[in-house]
Amino acid sequence: MNEKKYWSPYVSGIGLGLTLLATFYIAGRGLGASGAIALVTAQGTHAVVPDLISRLKYFEQYITPLKPLINWNLFLLGGVFLGSLAGSLLSGNFKAMLDKGATMSVRSRVFTSLAGGMLIGFASRLARGCTSGVALTGGAELAVSGWIFVISMFAAGFITVSFLRRLWS
Repeated sequence: MNEKKYWSPYVSGIGLGLTLLATFYIAGRGLGASGAIALVTAQGTHAVVPDLISRLKYFEQYITPLKPLINWNLFLLGGVFLGSLAGSLLSGNFKAMLDKGATMSVRSRVFTSLAGGMLIGFASRLARGCTSGVALTGGAELAVSGWIFVISMFAAGFITVSFLRRLWS
């Protein structure tokens, strides 16, 4: 039996905490990824349909900088991708696959993944940050909003899974 090797959650948690501490010390800010997605979306849309994006006040902050693609958050996302790829390759756990429940079709899995990703992306911008930004950074700063977000996120997860569990059984 080929047993997969995973990092200890305790070592991973300590590593994440030290990474968060290092970002506060080095960059003067915490972790967060949704701003990078908004930046790339705004820049891409502006390149294709500049009139539309220029009229949207929300995206103004993402299209006005002189060098918008030289941004802390973009390098953070690139590092997360490369680091996770390196970790999975080094542990021998890398495998390209589409994980789904036995009764779930590939089409349903792709649709629910895309729908969930868009929903959480939209919600993260409404909350002014993603899980890493609001929960990790806000929690580390002992912000009440960060703790409310974490509690709400877990509650919503438990409620949602009760409706979607049949797709995975």
